[in-house]
Amino acid sequence: MSAVKNMNKYALIKEIHSVPNQQREGLKKISKAISKDQSLFEPLVEIAFDYDNDISIKAIITLEIIVEQHTDWIAYKLAYFTQNISKLKSESAIKSAAKICNLIAKEYTSKYDSPIKLLATHEQISEVIETCFDWLLSKDLKHGIKANAMEALFHLGKKINWVHYELKLILEKSIENSFNAFTNRAKKILALIEKQPIN
Repeated sequence: MSAVKNMNKYALIKEIHSVPNQQREGLKKISKAISKDQSLFEPLVEIAFDYDNDISIKAIITLEIIVEQHTDWIAYKLAYFTQNISKLKSESAIKSAAKICNLIAKEYTSKYDSPIKLLATHEQISEVIETCFDWLLSKDLKHGIKANAMEALFHLGKKINWVHYELKLILEKSIENSFNAFTNRAKKILALIEKQPIN
């Protein structure tokens, strides 16, 4: 990757475009460069949703890699992220967005203070919940997306009671007609819900 100093949004698009076939190793190199220059994070989030093409897919995969290491960074672009996740069409993009939603949910419900916990609005969390339920109910999306969606909803249900109730109904119904990988994850989430204290 070229030097990141003074890189603008257009230069970042070129770097992302140069990575072949959504190659994760190549995108990891870009994520390392952005980790050294946080000013590139905002344009990355914008690129992830600006274009309905391969560049945006690569950008959101890169975003997932960065948020895994710097979860707090997404707090400052949470409005933009939550407003756009429901518009994603590519399964690869949705997979990364679902992972990010799960990371946000874990941070939001953590017992420790964090930028996400302090800055996230009710509307933003509601958008995450609504989108995760949509992904979970979709007949077209793969298990990996649904796994992150149900886990995110489990975490958010710790603070928002009705979420666990709805999630439990969906998972119990889905188990009847699902394959083993989904069923196993759903049973684990249901067991965790049962262990939650009643408020």
